[in-house]
Amino acid sequence: MEKKIILGTLGGAVTGLLLSMAIFMTLMGGMMEKWLADNAACVHEPNVVWWVVGSLVFSLFITILLYKFGVNTFKGGAVAGAWITFLVMLWFGIFNASSFKAYTWDWLPIDVLVNTVVGAVAGGVIGWIFGKVK
Repeated sequence: MEKKIILGTLGGAVTGLLLSMAIFMTLMGGMMEKWLADNAACVHEPNVVWWVVGSLVFSLFITILLYKFGVNTFKGGAVAGAWITFLVMLWFGIFNASSFKAYTWDWLPIDVLVNTVVGAVAGGVIGWIFGKVK
């Protein structure tokens, strides 16, 4: 069990971190740059160490749920990972959009969609790892 949790967490975190960086920094780079410029007063230079820590924490959360759900395929992990991430990000987005000027209602669907895709792929990797590790 511990081996699956550790490897699933690491696989999901690496996948999620790299994919989210690729999407947010390259594919959506212009949109992110505009958002950062518009909200410069409340944004500081990001610390990649904390991005890694955050990815590990969220990946551990998904890994534990997928383990409890008995997922052991890429497809099963992708579906469960998408739903888990969608619901968490929707809650997070609604909370932030209703509380903070920097997180607008226009940004919410983009954030939820992109993170759901990332969660699906990371969940798929976790499910795949579970199917391979005995």
